Amino acid sequence: MKRLLHRGGTLLGQFDWWLVGSLIFLLAIGLVIQYSIDLNDNVANLSQFYKQVTFAVAGLCLFFFFSLVDRNIVKIHPVVAFGVSIFLLASVLAFGASIQGTKGWFVIGAVSVQPVEFVKLLLVVFMASYFSSDASRAKQPRFLMATGAATAIIIGLVLLQPDLGSALILFCIWFGYVLVLRAPKWFSASVILGTIAVSSFGWFFLFADYQKERLVTFINPAADPLGAGYNVTQSIVAVGSGSFWGRGLGLGTQSQLHFLPEVASDFIFAVVAEELGYIGVIAVLAALGLLLFRLWLGMTRARDHFTFLLLLGTILYLAMQSFLVIGMNIGLLPVTGVPLPLISAGGTSILMTLILLGIAHNGVASTR
Repeated sequence: MKRLLHRGGTLLGQFDWWLVGSLIFLLAIGLVIQYSIDLNDNVANLSQFYKQVTFAVAGLCLFFFFSLVDRNIVKIHPVVAFGVSIFLLASVLAFGASIQGTKGWFVIGAVSVQPVEFVKLLLVVFMASYFSSDASRAKQPRFLMATGAATAIIIGLVLLQPDLGSALILFCIWFGYVLVLRAPKWFSASVILGTIAVSSFGWFFLFADYQKERLVTFINPAADPLGAGYNVTQSIVAVGSGSFWGRGLGLGTQSQLHFLPEVASDFIFAVVAEELGYIGVIAVLAALGLLLFRLWLGMTRARDHFTFLLLLGTILYLAMQSFLVIGMNIGLLPVTGVPLPLISAGGTSILMTLILLGIAHNGVASTR
């Protein structure tokens, strides 16, 4: 343990407290909103809030642990990361439980675990380990195709659940690496054309009806305001009704009177806007922006390729998932059902995000 703490670990004086403070602030906002939802829903029942507190505390412990230990312990062989991902996704398809039409959870008593959140972390480790072993791989088509094929298999298993939102995040992480590592332009163009072709095929042969409805609703939410467009319409109303200062905790009409569904997870940003107003939205966006900026700053100062790639993957994950959720809540993107990092309810998401941030912070601290 002493070796782990001193070889590549973070000393207390090296901590980036701007990064730590921003993530704690986001966790706190999530807990405040969760408390508001639970208290107004049933005065005698704060079970979801207490569960969120438990995961937040456990996640912070994991964050500090991975900040302090040697970050090279996560530099596992890419084949191992890929194999574990396949095992988890195949297992949940075979033995998992279906929640709201998606077979993506292991349910153990009162605890549900969503393996795809762990797979997002594993994909970052997979890409960082694969390309850090030889930087020239990003310029060679056969290596790019190898990572693309591996990611496509993972995404295929996620789509079988089906979980379109997580599949999109996984694709964006992989393609983000391809672009930043300056893969040949013809390769990037081929990926874009291939994605369009696969999406077209999926529309006719793979997508479920409710997924098609979400895409149609995204184009024109007013086409079916009481049906497929209901959730997006209510979310937009909630965001707009908060005005500058918000309606106050527990006083949001759309969220607290159940006009808006999935307020603790998918549409929690709309609850923030309704109850805390634009000032609350600005605070959340500022904290997310500060978190991403500190990660980016550490990435530009990274002293080794593995640290650079780990920080890149963390930025891609946080930026894309936040962008997707916020865009969904304000009607700019289709509804996909993924959590807002550190804020939405979801124990697996909170734990995995804080583990990834702990590993990333380790890299940031090494540059100080």
